[in-house]
Parts: sequence; structure tokens; C-alpha cells
Amino acid sequence: MKVRFQGANPFFATWLLCLFGLTLPALGERALTIAVKPGLQFDPKVLHALPGEEIALTFDNTDEMMHNFVLVRPNSRMEIVESALSLGSKGPELQFVPESDKVLASTPVILPGKNYTIRFKAPMKVGSYPYVCTFPGHGLLMHGVFRISSEIPKDVGETGIERQKNPNSWQKFQNREGVVIHRTFMPDSSPAAIAVSLPNGLSYCWDAGSCRFRYAWKGGFIRKNGNFGRWRTLPTIVGQTYHSEEDFPFFETGAQAQEKTPVSFLGYSVKQGIPEFHYQRGSLSIRESIRAHPDRSGLIRTFAVEGASRSILWPSDPNAGVALTFNKGQAKPEGWALSPKDSESFEVEMIEIPKKHPLFRHRMNDLSLHYNKKGDLHPGAFGQSWLIKGGKAITPEQPLGNFGEGATLCIWIKLKDPTEPVHNLLAWELGGGISYMASEQSFAFGRKPPSTPISGLIFEAEKALLRGPSPKSSNGGYLGSGYADFGTKKGEFIEWKITLEKEAVHRLRFRYASSDKRPLLLNVEGQITASHTLPFPNTGGWTSWATQDHSLHFTPGIHTIRLTAIGNAGPNLDRLEVTSMDRINKSSPLPETSSMQSIDDQWHMLALSLNEQTASLYLDGIILSKSPFSKFSMPSGKIVLNKAAAKAQYYLDELRIYERALSSEEINHLFRQGKFIDEG
Repeated sequence: MKVRFQGANPFFATWLLCLFGLTLPALGERALTIAVKPGLQFDPKVLHALPGEEIALTFDNTDEMMHNFVLVRPNSRMEIVESALSLGSKGPELQFVPESDKVLASTPVILPGKNYTIRFKAPMKVGSYPYVCTFPGHGLLMHGVFRISSEIPKDVGETGIERQKNPNSWQKFQNREGVVIHRTFMPDSSPAAIAVSLPNGLSYCWDAGSCRFRYAWKGGFIRKNGNFGRWRTLPTIVGQTYHSEEDFPFFETGAQAQEKTPVSFLGYSVKQGIPEFHYQRGSLSIRESIRAHPDRSGLIRTFAVEGASRSILWPSDPNAGVALTFNKGQAKPEGWALSPKDSESFEVEMIEIPKKHPLFRHRMNDLSLHYNKKGDLHPGAFGQSWLIKGGKAITPEQPLGNFGEGATLCIWIKLKDPTEPVHNLLAWELGGGISYMASEQSFAFGRKPPSTPISGLIFEAEKALLRGPSPKSSNGGYLGSGYADFGTKKGEFIEWKITLEKEAVHRLRFRYASSDKRPLLLNVEGQITASHTLPFPNTGGWTSWATQDHSLHFTPGIHTIRLTAIGNAGPNLDRLEVTSMDRINKSSPLPETSSMQSIDDQWHMLALSLNEQTASLYLDGIILSKSPFSKFSMPSGKIVLNKAAAKAQYYLDELRIYERALSSEEINHLFRQGKFIDEG
């Protein structure tokens, strides 16, 4: 039946319909309504229409998440779900609906508490046509079937939806045991997250999209931030995270790589108030429940694994934040092993190790933690990253730490211009920060950012006298306008002329990059003559720049510095720095260093570890500098990004703050773990 507004402006009539959310079917149309119920489920899961019938379908999003409705041809649901995931950055503008002749009808993405009506003609061919939500992470669980037949099938059900009085209220389930099971968006999880609060103040996040435990925290549950219809709006975790898992904790020995293992969430049941998750990982059928430890700060996880034909291995993670105790199996050098029989039913106690886990960890995948420049997300080292580009300093929401006995900062950083210094790119409110310089130490820590680096005369390689080497700029990370690329002939050389004003020992520092060891002969001529062979060892690649030092006593006057190829190859040379040792000694003492690598325009992990005696800086897991530090100088307050309001632009990803000094082994493990994730 059509509604007519006699004597009324048709535009006014349309406005009234939109204002009150009224959608009326046309004459001869079948009016259908579909909604959402907890657990990423359409309600109803089965719809029906006659072949060729005109349909007016209203999708009422009664959920707290965004959803769409996509009707597809038979046997094409997963193909369309995978195509929607592959849309990448184009997904939002296409409403996560791929362009395909297998899509028969679809709605846009519907915000929570809103509805939308689509009109289409039912297929003429009798059969079962899947419908699915293609919003990322939903398609594996949220789907149903549209029956096209001349008779009503028996499995067609009623909607049975109870409308919420407050459309912005959360849909959550709290059982009589005091356990809260809440399906919602969560940080660092797929859209199909389940947050669970246990009665003793412990909580955890379980990810139904990837079928695995994500992290556990203590001291509270979650706090809602605004309307869930906003993009990137996530709840805040109330309390402190003390354990997180980078991947599924165990695997069947000899099985394929974990990231390639297919997963399928089969739902959950509640036993004695505790949710038991049912899921499939490859050939393994798994049931998992998680409860609070009765006596200590930690959890007990119970697993039942079916289908294991080989042993199960739970690898050890030195940065996990918990101590693990198994009721079955045995210890191996690479982790804990369980036989197929043991894996049928086993328990794992996860007891918190105080201060082992970061006090605060932010992966920069969203802008919910008080970043003052909304919408500035960019591809990062592992996911999204923040682009810092001057303006006000940024203080992410974070707990206050106690750094009296030690502290560690760990961040992944990418400089847009490695020739531009950055003061206090990362700093405590009280107690100093990390600054970057385009020469010498690269990074330095202190209460006051250095005004200028401790450098003397700088001579660019691309501007030197070149006999064989050629100026290039194709490999990133160089300083100045380029670098000198040695050819493939023995005897090729690069030469600088320098003028020194006084007699002193000077340090010659050559900045270079190489994929293997390529020694050069150093010749110094002038009022003195000297020859030395310098090794120029492997830096790890042509964009990984390091320094080769050599000290000599110089007299005043003009000197010629020449580097000559001993073999049929030489390194790429960026610049020569000549610095008086008197100048260095009169400055603040240079830190102890192993290989003072310089940074390029790629992603690198930077870490600062403070104990009561030493401040240690690490670049990519390798010690960059070590200098004396006093326990009376321990920092305090929160971590501030871009504290000096620098104009330089740089990207930050994966921030970790610890209330203790991490060892060299732990920092190296963090780098290798992150590098593996990045390359994987």
C-alpha cells in the first residue's frame, strides 16, 4: 500500500518519512525485516520469498557495531567475504561490498541503532541464496540463507528481536556468577572481539575472528568512548595489561606456518558461569575456557584438543609477562611439549610476573588515546602508525609508572628526513628524552636536548675527487645530496683535501654502507704521511649505514685523505667527518659504543634502558651507546611524544613503556620478534 500526502509538498512528505524512520512497502511488495542478535548473528538466519517476487527488505541494526547486508549467489559467500577483505583502503568508500556479478543486492554499512531499506526482485530460480555481513571480520560468523521457493520452508523463523530502549546501550550478558561476557570492539583485535570480566578484578580479550586469546588485564573492565558508530572509536581498558600473546600459543609439530592455518569460530557455551570457546584451527578441533586463579594474580586456561596426530608444542616467550605451569607434558629446550593423548585435556596456569609486561603498550592502530591531530594514520611497521608533524606535544592516555628502580622505552620509528635533527621525539614529563642528530651518535638521551652534535669538519663523498667511484642517490638513508658508489676495479679511489688549524689527534669518521666486508687502503699525505688498511665490515645492506673510525696525529696545514679499493669492490661512502679529540674530550664524555650505526628512512626499533648506573640506547636490538646514569635522575610522569614541538616529521609505531630496565637479551628478542612479524 502506498501512502499519499494530498495537498502536501512531496519533498515535505519525504522529509517526514526520513525524520521518523518510516519505510513503507509499495503495492505488491513483500515486506521483510532482518535485525542482529548477540554473537555476530543475523536475526532471523533464514528468510523466504517466492521466485521473482518484489522485496522491500529493512535491515534494522540493533547491534552496537556497524554491519551491512549482502545477498549473493549460491556457493559464493566465502568468495565475496574474501573479496571484501581484499578491498583494503577502498573498503569504506565501497561500503565493503566488492564489485561482482555474484552480489544480487546489498545495503551500505549501517550504523548502530539505524535502519535501511533496500528493494530488489527475488531470483527466479528456486534455491538457497546466502546473505552475509562483509564488514571486516564479520563474514565468517554473520550469515544466513534466503530460501527462494513456492512453499514456505520449515526452517523459516520469526525475528523475535527485543528492541533496546536505549540504542546506545551496550549489549552484554552478566551471569549469576558475576562473569560479564561482552561482545564489542576491542583494541588490537578483530571486530569479532569478546571481552570477559571475571569476579576478582581480572579480565581478558578473546578474539573470535582469529580464534585466539589476545591479552589479560587487572584492576577493572572497559569504559565506553562515545558512539560506536564513529570510525576508530574503541573502548578504553580500565586497569593494567599484564600479559599478551602475539600469536596462537601452541601448534602441532610439523604443521604449516601459523599465519596460514585456517580458523573457524564455532561459538561458545557457558559452563558454571565461564564461557567455553569452540573453534577449529586447521585439523584441530579445540575447546578452551579461561577462569581466574583462586589464590594468585593470574588465569587458568583449560584446553580440549581433538584431531592431533603429532605432539603439541607451546613455545616459550621470555617477554610474555606470566609464568606458565602445565599439568601435563614435559619441558623441551624450545618450549613445552604435549603428546596427542595429553593434548586431549590439559590445563595451563598463567601467573603474573610483576613488571615483566609493559606498563603501557600502544600499537598506534587507532587514534583513541588523545592524539590531537585526528585522522592522521599511516602504514606502520606492523599495522598503522602515527605521523608526528610538529604542533602541540602529544601525551597518550597511560597509567603513571614507578620508575624508581629502572625504566625502558621501546618504539619503532621512521624518519621522513634523516638529515633533519629531532629534539625530544620521545620524553618523560620529568627526566629527559631521546633526541636524534644527523651525525655522530644518531640518537642521544638526556635532560636537555643537544643544541648541536659534537662534530668538526664534514666532507660529503659525492663532492670529493672521484677516480672510479661515481655519485649516486638511489639507496636511501644517505646524508647530504648523495653518496659515492665504488665500481668494480682495484685501485679506484676517493680523495678529500682538508685544512687543519692546530696540531692535535683527530678522529676520521667515514660513514658507509656495504653488503659484505670491503676493505680500503687509507692514505694520509701532507706534513705527515701514513697508510692504514681499514676493514669496512658488513653493515647489513646498502641502506644500513654505519661508521668506520680511525685516529691520527695531525699537524696544522693542508692534508689529503684518500681511500683506495684493495680488491675489485668497495663500500658506498656517504661522508667524512674530521673531529679534534680535544674537542671531544672537552665535551660531555662520549658514550661507550660497539657499532655506532646511523639511521636511514626505513623502520627501526629504538630502545632506551635505564638502571641505577647506566643509560643504554639500542638501535635494532644492538647497543648504540652506553653512558653513566645516576639513580637520583630517574624519570617520572607520563611519556610525551614530540615534547619539543619540533617541525621535523617522523612516524611512530608500537610504543612500549616498562617499569624496569630490560636486558640486552630482552631488547634483542623484542627486535627479532618484531622483525619476524614485519617480514611475515
